[in-house]
Amino acid sequence: MALSLTDKLVGFIVRPVETFRAVRDEELAPPVIYYLVLLIINAILSAIVAYLGFGAATNNTPGIGAFIAGLIAAFILGIISLILISIFLHLGARIMGGRGDFADSFKSTIYSLTPQMLLGWIPIIGFIFTIWSLVLLVLGVRELHELDTMKAIIAVVIAVVIILVIAIILGIIFGLAILSILGLSGMPGVVPTG
Repeated sequence: MALSLTDKLVGFIVRPVETFRAVRDEELAPPVIYYLVLLIINAILSAIVAYLGFGAATNNTPGIGAFIAGLIAAFILGIISLILISIFLHLGARIMGGRGDFADSFKSTIYSLTPQMLLGWIPIIGFIFTIWSLVLLVLGVRELHELDTMKAIIAVVIAVVIILVIAIILGIIFGLAILSILGLSGMPGVVPTG
């Protein structure tokens, strides 16, 4: 029996194991539609927070520009994060012997993001829902890839470590590019740019 949107929203927050089991054989269209609904909700709420001057992308300057920047940032980051997390989660699950396919990693990622997408935009306490999303990610990998809990945790840790390493490398490259653009080649340890 297919779960309704409301059943999923509530289920992934209060009954995640049973809900992951209920969506195990689901095709990809329902989770993609579910994610788009979550993304729209999250983008609007994030944009409102940005409009009020609380968003990181707005440099704490409230206004319509902040609203639009927040809306665009939420959509772009939402799609990019879904793809990257799914890819690296699948890699981690396969390394740990997971039996699921990429669709199972994709569904685990989409459904685990429910608390973060619905409530993670709340200033100061939003991180709590990000932590709950990580717990759901472990449960999703465990249920959809048929792993034990420890292997599912390791699969998620592998994905998180890969993402963090890539983010650090990109941060260093971006930082060096900014230093080069600003012409700070006279600083110790910075190579002159000819």
